Amino acid sequence: MHRFSFYQSFIVLISLLILTSLACRLGGQDETIGPPGGPIPVSQEASDRLKQNFYQSLQEATSTHEASLRITNEEITSLVANELTSTGQIPLSNPQVWFTSGRIYITGEVDTVGPVNFNSLIVATAVVDEGRMVVRVEEAQMGAFDFPATLVESMTQTVNEILTGVIVDADLDITRLEILEGEMFVIGTRRTS
Repeated sequence: MHRFSFYQSFIVLISLLILTSLACRLGGQDETIGPPGGPIPVSQEASDRLKQNFYQSLQEATSTHEASLRITNEEITSLVANELTSTGQIPLSNPQVWFTSGRIYITGEVDTVGPVNFNSLIVATAVVDEGRMVVRVEEAQMGAFDFPATLVESMTQTVNEILTGVIVDADLDITRLEILEGEMFVIGTRRTS
């Protein structure tokens, strides 16, 4: 139900932005933010490596032994790009995801109907709360427009529901999370019965 209402809101938002931009013909430079050091390469190898490291971390985690997962910019960007391509459910192309200064940055082009595409930016933080990783979207823009607060809240809720499902299914307690330059570390243990 949440996915349908999110998707429906997303389409309505895109339509409004297209109409507004065509009516207003806003000028000026398109100031796009990008990863430090240039574009992050996308590869199937990096995507597969992240999946393999995730499963290995799950196997290492016990109730007495912490396991850690290191996620690099290239791995997360590759995984997101490959998943978007395979599912085709979200109209975003050329995603770039990077970790810096305690934040997660996501950019990409929102593909709309017709020749108009918008560069998008999402800035989020992630913290550990009672054994769960909780993501909070701080900022979301499409072109020169901010996403409405209700859509940002919906995005945050959807992301956290997915994360909660993954953590519960894996039977993990997240104990620590660090977002460093170019990588994120997630540390956790298996829940005790």
